[in-house]
Amino acid sequence: MIEQQATVVEVDDDTVMLQAARQSTCSSCQLKQGCGTGLLAKHVGQRFSKIVVNKTTDVEIGQQRTVVIPEQTLLQGAALMYLLPLGLLILFSMVARILALGDGFEIILGLVGLLSGFLWVKQRLKNKKDGFQARILEE
Repeated sequence: MIEQQATVVEVDDDTVMLQAARQSTCSSCQLKQGCGTGLLAKHVGQRFSKIVVNKTTDVEIGQQRTVVIPEQTLLQGAALMYLLPLGLLILFSMVARILALGDGFEIILGLVGLLSGFLWVKQRLKNKKDGFQARILEE
């Protein structure tokens, strides 16, 4: 399980909104002074992510809670979000190449494949929301 400490910022009847500080690996990196990402992080300051989870236990605003998500779920979600649209981009472009439709159509069909992949992922995540959702760890 991947765990993250978060603060409860809003509570509804069936959902809880938590705010978690985004963590960076810059402090453990050898290039602390020469890295653009590290310098940008110092000037921008700490950023927060808002996470909405189903309410499974009583919580109060301001409480620190641990939010968890299984590693397998995170890997499946990442593969779905990145690999499927790219795979469809390549597949649609290859079909245009096999049919000898020309470079313009290869680009257009590749973009159609990419966009259809993103739309399919969006629809799937909307329908299977609970499978990819984080939860509050019971203490």
